[in-house]
Amino acid sequence: MQTLDRMPAAKPTALRPLRLALLVLSCAALPVLCRAARRVPVFVVDVSGQSAPALQQAMRAALVRATGHPESATDPVFASLVAQAPKYVVNYQRGPQGELQVAFNGAEVDRAITGLGRSVWSADRPFTLIVLSPMPDQADYEADHAALEQAAQARGLPISIMPLPVTDSSGQLLAQNALLALVHRFGAEQLLVGQPPAPAAAPASTPQQAANGAPQAAGPPAVSAPPGQGSGAPPPSVPSDAPQWQWTLITPFLRRSFTGPLTAGIDGTVDLLAPPAVSGGDGLSEARVRIEGVSSLADYAHIELMLQAMPGVSRAGVSEVRGNTAVFDLRAEGGSATVARMLATSPHFSPAQGQAEDGALVYRYLPGPAAAAPPATPPATTPAAH
Repeated sequence: MQTLDRMPAAKPTALRPLRLALLVLSCAALPVLCRAARRVPVFVVDVSGQSAPALQQAMRAALVRATGHPESATDPVFASLVAQAPKYVVNYQRGPQGELQVAFNGAEVDRAITGLGRSVWSADRPFTLIVLSPMPDQADYEADHAALEQAAQARGLPISIMPLPVTDSSGQLLAQNALLALVHRFGAEQLLVGQPPAPAAAPASTPQQAANGAPQAAGPPAVSAPPGQGSGAPPPSVPSDAPQWQWTLITPFLRRSFTGPLTAGIDGTVDLLAPPAVSGGDGLSEARVRIEGVSSLADYAHIELMLQAMPGVSRAGVSEVRGNTAVFDLRAEGGSATVARMLATSPHFSPAQGQAEDGALVYRYLPGPAAAAPPATPPATTPAAH
């Protein structure tokens, strides 16, 4: 394909054929890079009754879903909103299992949240497919399934848990494009793979016990003392009820790993997708990104699709082409601050030197193997708390 660096600087009228070409390339890539969002019923919450304390507890749960942040349940800023929970009630209804639910006036609560200087997470959220690999035995799988669904419901993340083949014969995750194509067949936008902790090894018997045929008494495993620490020091305590799972989130825009208990993947995903707790005041606003190092139509199409798949972005399109540089106009929750925060998490872009005169964010596109296929086993990170 002829590279665009040989093309003259684009004029506004020259963008029509470029957009047409991008549309054709984008349509060809849609099975791999499509958007799939689900509307979350943020303000329909299970409630234990119709008393003021019950409604206040339900409002706390709704605030966690509305913002994406668990600390919203106890944020002093929301004290008056929680106290006035009964005035936001629209009606009561029965859930799928016959449970009592309350429906709050979502538009009014959203306005109250933003009026208090806190951010609201859009109710249209990425539908996430969860796969446990290797799949635990039936009893553990059912318990894990229930715990994951409960955690996702509490954080406001739409999920579906399915047993799908996501690894090759050696146990490594399949290529990113193959995984995204797989989850998109089921109407999901992103994949969250959980690898359960390895089973604890049986304690080894001592030579004397082996000779006598006696089993070794149960006890904590031996732990080597750190340098400078005597053998008399107690070993570090490891909670037996907090096994470490390895979670990998794969989206059209990024790939991220989380390590922690069973729900670490859901918590890490929501922490990544939800806007910062404190509102920057931008709301849904325009942002401009100048991307350098773009050399072909395929690059333009790939960048546009990735920007469209960026969490918090509702629209992204090229507005200017000049040599190897393209300018994209985006509409995003939180505006430029959100776009800059998400670009910093992507292996496809790096901050470029200098600053655009029009205030646009300036980044360099990183083509090649690093952008097309992220490493199969990225370093584990623990999701940062907001």
